Amino acid sequence: MEKITYREICREDYNSIKKLIDEVWNLNQFCDNAQGLEDSLNIYLLSSLLNISYGKAAILDGEVVGILLGKDERQKILFKRRTVLWRLIKSSVSLLFHSTRQMRQQLRNASKISKSEQEMIDAQKKFFTGHIELLIVGKEAQGLGIGKALVDDFISYAIHGNENAIYVQTDTLCNYGFYEHQGFEQLDSTEIALNDDDQITLFLSQYKQGENLQKL
Repeated sequence: MEKITYREICREDYNSIKKLIDEVWNLNQFCDNAQGLEDSLNIYLLSSLLNISYGKAAILDGEVVGILLGKDERQKILFKRRTVLWRLIKSSVSLLFHSTRQMRQQLRNASKISKSEQEMIDAQKKFFTGHIELLIVGKEAQGLGIGKALVDDFISYAIHGNENAIYVQTDTLCNYGFYEHQGFEQLDSTEIALNDDDQITLFLSQYKQGENLQKL
């Protein structure tokens, strides 16, 4: 196995990132046609890219096996917002014509989750200086320290002196406990009901100062 390397993400990584998204979140189970899946993956990726100022990829054997997208409110965004927004609108319109009932239900769930997450942030009545937008490590690359390395590097990038409030939002559908081991403490949580009366718990956590960080 080759050494894991890290670099800035680029547009050429988009397809690899979409493969990671589908691998981890298994969006294909909600899509019965290729175009619907492609539109769903584009929407997931582009909405994550819309406001980020940081993007790093982990490379193993020439493949993207992990990524972290984040935002420091004091830095410029990484990609042209107008371009990303236009592509996001195109994919959203296309999905209207290729979505199934199950896909539309998942979109409603995503909207409900997003609304609840924003309500938790607003309830804090504070200004957050940055956040982790998206962290993915491919299944075969998990356990190699990639997630920790990416989080450490982002925190090192986003910390400026003592005035820092960096948050991450997670839920019970992902490995939310990982962030506790990376120096985050829970600020709030809320339960929401999804389709078929399924319930998930959403968490809002903030990074604590004073942790040892490793910059890439």
